[in-house]
Amino acid sequence: MAGRFRNFWLLVAFLLVILAIGLALRSALWACVAAAVLGVAGVVLFRGNRWRSGALLATALALSLVALDLFAGFLSPKAVNMGVVTRTIPQWWPPPDPILGFRPKPDSEVIATATWGDELVYRQTYHFDSVAARVTPPVPAPSDTYLFIGDSFIFGQGVADDQTVASQFTRLNTPAARTVNFGVPGYGPNHLVRAFEAGLYDRYIDQKVKAVVTWIIPAHLQRVTGDGSWLGSSPRYVLDDGKLRFTGTFNEHRWRDPLAGLHYLLGEHFAFIEAIGQKQRQEQQIELFLAMMAKLQAEARAKFNAPLIIIYSWPDESTQNRYGDSKVEQPLLVATLVKLRQLGAPMLSVADATQGETAARLMIPHDGHPSAFSIGRIAIALKKLLDAR
Repeated sequence: MAGRFRNFWLLVAFLLVILAIGLALRSALWACVAAAVLGVAGVVLFRGNRWRSGALLATALALSLVALDLFAGFLSPKAVNMGVVTRTIPQWWPPPDPILGFRPKPDSEVIATATWGDELVYRQTYHFDSVAARVTPPVPAPSDTYLFIGDSFIFGQGVADDQTVASQFTRLNTPAARTVNFGVPGYGPNHLVRAFEAGLYDRYIDQKVKAVVTWIIPAHLQRVTGDGSWLGSSPRYVLDDGKLRFTGTFNEHRWRDPLAGLHYLLGEHFAFIEAIGQKQRQEQQIELFLAMMAKLQAEARAKFNAPLIIIYSWPDESTQNRYGDSKVEQPLLVATLVKLRQLGAPMLSVADATQGETAARLMIPHDGHPSAFSIGRIAIALKKLLDAR
């Protein structure tokens, strides 16, 4: 009897140690390493063949999980900004939003600092106006209006307010054009579709909107299915007979479908779990992405009688080397771009706009976001594209 209780309390202690290591290091992988080590200890410390066999089995299982995860992680492309630590004041930014999941507060400011080891990557203060748009140079009314919607690339992460593509585009126009920068880091096309459907851009219906400008990157494919730790409260869509249907948030879906929730939760911690069914999931993401881009084009026409202009940092037929850190194979990305062109929306290639320049000049070091110089080149190309229409 005493031996059985001894084994039980040892097991409880082992589990608490594994849990503590996992929480402290925020890593399921290290929790599995700890489980393997403690499993070996259990073979020695437990009394009874069944307990020792159980400890040996647990060790084998933990080591298998470690090996599978390391192998899957080795095959996955490494993030461009690996090692960069970003901090903001206030800390929890962007704050929660009942419509889009998260969105900047009106009339606010945020101090953002990014470091790579001991090196300062950038330190910028972002300012937001009364409609929660990032500030752009003021222009006298009445003026033509251009809406810029998207993620951190439209937002201008890492650059000053007057260096974003919206701000630089404003200064290129004579007379100056009014631009509204609704970019928010971490957004995907699903956020933009929801913003249109919820009427967040309706205030500009009578304000001579000449174009709606967005910027796409391959990472948007994962965002349309909520594959990101920050996207749980974001809007989720599905395709019903080829039409987009809003279903609530990703978190709500995962509670309604526990298997989907479990797969997501495990995939967040184990690379090999995330890789299960990845090809089929990518095909689903591409279908959703293309449908959302078509919806954005239709909404821009319906509300403003204006074109959707698509800036793209995306591999095309001329791309020779592997593009970025996307988990989607390059031929599939190129095929997606070919289908996107069939929408007929004006498109602007970042690679063409910045041709001949070095990556060191075009990107914020270690971060991967466009530099102010790169954004300036894109703004010039955007002005030429719109002038030619």
